[in-house]
Amino acid sequence: MANLVEHERSHSDGRDSSNPPTIDTQRVDSRIASPVLRFLSRCSFGLGYTIVTLAVLASLLECASRIICSVFPLTRQAQLADQKESPVYEGAEWAREFWREEDLRLAKSRTYVPFRLWGVPEWHSNYINNDAGMGGFLRRTINPSNCGQSNSVNVWTFGGSTMYGVGVPDWATMPSYLARELNTGGQNCVLVSNFGVEGYATDQELILLEEQLKAGGRPDVVIFYDGLNDSMLQCPPGPPTPHGAYGTIKSRIEGSLSARIDFLQKSYAVRLAAELLARFHHPRSVAFLASEEQLRIKSVIFKYEANMRLARALADAYKFKLYSFWQPLLTYGHKPLVPFEQRMATADASRLSADNACLVMMTATYSEAKRRAIQDGTFVFLGGVFDSTKEPVYIDQGHLGPRGNELVAQAIANYLRDHPDSSRH
Repeated sequence: MANLVEHERSHSDGRDSSNPPTIDTQRVDSRIASPVLRFLSRCSFGLGYTIVTLAVLASLLECASRIICSVFPLTRQAQLADQKESPVYEGAEWAREFWREEDLRLAKSRTYVPFRLWGVPEWHSNYINNDAGMGGFLRRTINPSNCGQSNSVNVWTFGGSTMYGVGVPDWATMPSYLARELNTGGQNCVLVSNFGVEGYATDQELILLEEQLKAGGRPDVVIFYDGLNDSMLQCPPGPPTPHGAYGTIKSRIEGSLSARIDFLQKSYAVRLAAELLARFHHPRSVAFLASEEQLRIKSVIFKYEANMRLARALADAYKFKLYSFWQPLLTYGHKPLVPFEQRMATADASRLSADNACLVMMTATYSEAKRRAIQDGTFVFLGGVFDSTKEPVYIDQGHLGPRGNELVAQAIANYLRDHPDSSRH
């Protein structure tokens, strides 16, 4: 028996020695995978650390930028601060509450409108109200309480933010003052509608007029009140733009990289960086700007007069009277400026900033507009309407306080009374 066991053992040993040794693949795979896993783990940790670090740095940068912007306001914030400091609000008990409402309204997003891109959003407060009208919302106009649609003379007014009434309550917009003026001592009841939209140029206003006519509206009188926005669209540096926010919309339609990250433009860090770049980046030379100035000015006047000719064709087709007025500008004319207005007129005059280059071109455009108004007679130039006004009327280079809107409304009302036949205007 012992010999048999020994034989089996020796046989088994011999069999094992005759076969090649087996490889423990699980142990080998483990030895190979361990460095790979350690490498991937280190990469993941490094990537996560980098992301967290960048997020923390971005948050710190955003917080620091916000603090800087609160101490040194951005251009838009500074413009609002300047407007609030205008002496037109001195002694006005309503001013503080009005500006609280205005700040809230300005923070509200715009409403998209086909073809015109944006319109007047719905808004209601003590001093600022956008009421539902035909095809959208309109800034409230204070009309006579006894006026009815059936027995009234309907006056439609078109323009940008100056017509809408930025910086003043409902009762102090130019259309509200115009309603008061046209209904003073008259036989008819005049109902004024304010179709002004912030940022609009005459291209958009013309589309808005067409939409209202196609919807069945029938005005007796249509008034255009423009000049500022049309001139501003041609401002240097850079190519002229058809309307406000064109760059953002153009990028999104074309699908460019800037459109995919344009949400960053709302961050304080990006806005502060853009502000600093704009301050340290001077526009092209004065000589180059001067060489472009005449071409840009001619483009402004040509487009404006072309739009008014189209409006005239609509007036002839729909049987309403058309009046076109070129609005005043702080830096044009001979108004005796109060200290606040003087400061606004000379802002950035010490260096050739982009804003100042724009203001210079706009002022020159006004001189050409006056010449064209006298020569052609298709629109009325109101650039000198404040030449004998010593009291403050401006809240910035173009927007007016209550007294300024009242004086413009008086000038327009007087012109309408003196020129009941609008065939040349």
